[in-house]
This record gives sequence, structure tokens and C-alpha cells, in this order.
Amino acid sequence: MRLINIAVSWFLWVQLTLCFTNEALQLTELSLASDNNIIELLDGDLSMVDGPRDYYTVLIFTSSDIAHGCQPCTEAYEIISRVSKSWFADHAESNYLAFINIDLINQPNSKIFQILGLQTIPHIWLIPPNSEVEYGRGPYKILEEPHLDFRVPKGSKDEQVLEFAQFISENTQRNIMVRDEEPIMKFLKTFLITFSVIIIIKKRGPSIITSSKKKTVTGIFFICLLLMSIGGYQFTVQQGVPFIAKNDKGGIIFVSGGRHYQFGIEVVVSAITYASLASALLFLIYIGKYEITDKSIIKSEIAKAGLVLLSAGIEYLLYSCLTSIILRKDPGYPYGFTKLF
Repeated sequence: MRLINIAVSWFLWVQLTLCFTNEALQLTELSLASDNNIIELLDGDLSMVDGPRDYYTVLIFTSSDIAHGCQPCTEAYEIISRVSKSWFADHAESNYLAFINIDLINQPNSKIFQILGLQTIPHIWLIPPNSEVEYGRGPYKILEEPHLDFRVPKGSKDEQVLEFAQFISENTQRNIMVRDEEPIMKFLKTFLITFSVIIIIKKRGPSIITSSKKKTVTGIFFICLLLMSIGGYQFTVQQGVPFIAKNDKGGIIFVSGGRHYQFGIEVVVSAITYASLASALLFLIYIGKYEITDKSIIKSEIAKAGLVLLSAGIEYLLYSCLTSIILRKDPGYPYGFTKLF
């Protein structure tokens, strides 16, 4: 008898799970077929998310009606669109999140606004999964469930997009890599600007640059660009962080303690550290291959060995400096050398 009860319970659990999965799958299919992967609610009926759910739901209360003149609604929709497209680029097969836009321009949706008594828009809700509720509660019962309300922060569009992406990531425990809105145009723009800067520097820069080969100038420029990228320049631009910050005693903070934050000066510190580390390594290789002759600057093997040891010591200190930066941000980092600060 006990085995029969277990078998029946297991069968019912499987059926319920399949039901959850099918509903989530249908929402994913609707999302993929929709503009910006956002489902547009046209009839004011939220029955599609009625009953138990094993997925998150984002409800967007907006109005694109010109008569309402809701510019924040347009801006909020653009922010959500970038994140929704990035989410489905990364997690389309997870069936774990659906974006539903409830636009007041569709008259049947006005009933939802009346039920909630909304006087201002936009509103952005994140409703978590709920397996405890039953089917057939009605098309508006989901509006009574607990939810998280995202408020668009002040800042640039990129900052707002990153904030919303982080909000979704933290609550769903899924990372989102935000895509550029027009990556091809951004690439062309960056390429043209970079190319123009190289030409201007080569033709109108100092004599030491104009007299150098084009390959040399281009190489140095791209090395500097690479060092800035590695140092986190793009992050500081997107976040709009200050270049220099000071502690309570008025001293400059060169390295912040947070894993997900840094000041502008850290780009310079990191770039100099990487450049010095690479230069020291190249010098060590050069000294190691250096051949002592009658005309060479280094006259003895002892002097050469001393330079090798000195270079190795500098390399160790520079690498310790690099790992000290990492340890400052992540004390649990297991591959640190000597902690210098």
C-alpha cells in the first residue's frame, strides 16, 4: 500500500512539474516571437501567469500613448529591452524569466491599473516563483503576490541598464552579459575614432613620433589601449566613478576594497603595473640571452648573473604588487605572493 502511495505521489509530482515546464516554455516561445523579447499584453488578461509558477515574471506598467506624454515610460522600456534581449541571448533555454509589458495604450489593460490604483507610471515589478498557489484563481491574482519594485536610478542610460541587469541577476542568481544596442555601429565608431587619432598623432604629433615608423606608432598606441582595457577603463566610464577618492585622513585611495568597484586612478595603477611587469620580463629574457664579448657592455658572467638576479627580484616585486591589488579586493585569492599593501 505504501508503494502505491509513493507511486501515485511521484506520478502527480511529475505531472505538476511537466505542467510548470510547459507553461514556462510557452512564455519563452511567446517572448522569442515578440519584439525585444517582451510579451505585449493586449487584452488585460494575465491568465498566462495564473497558478503555480517555477519561473520569475517581470511586469512592466507603462503607457506609450502620446496623450499621456510619459517620457520616463519610453526610457524605462528601452532599458528593459536591452536587458531582456541580453537575458534571452544567454538564458533562452532556461525558461526561468518572462517579461510582460502592460501598456495603457491598450484599453483593456486599464482594468489592471484600476485594480492596483496606480496613479503614476512607470512601475517595474519582479515577481518570484510560487509553487503554493492553485490554478483558476483568476487572471489578476498574481498582482496580489509579493514582488520587488525596481526604480530606475538617475544616471546615464548605460548605468541604468547595468543597474537593472544587476537587479535581475541578484534575484534570479543568473548572470547577464548586457549586449550593446548596436554593436556593429559601435565597432565602426570606435574603429574610425581610433584610426583618426593614429593618423593625427602620426602627422601632427611631436617629432619623435612623426619621425618613427607607422608600425611603431600603431603598436605603441594599441599597447596603451590594451593596458587601459585590462585596467578597467570601460567599467569606470560606464559607472561614472570618480578618478580620485580620499580617505578620512585626506590620503588618496589608490585601490578600492570592493570586488565590484574601482576608482579611475586604479586604471592607471593597473596599467603601470602590467606594463612594468611585461618590461621586466622582456629585460630578464634579454639579459638571459645576452652574449658577453670583447665589445659588449657587460664584461663578465658575474655581472650578467647579478643583473639576472636583480631582474628576477624586480619581477617578483611587481608580481607581488599585482597580486596585492587582487588581495585588496578579494582576500580569499589563493595565488598571492608577498602582500605589499
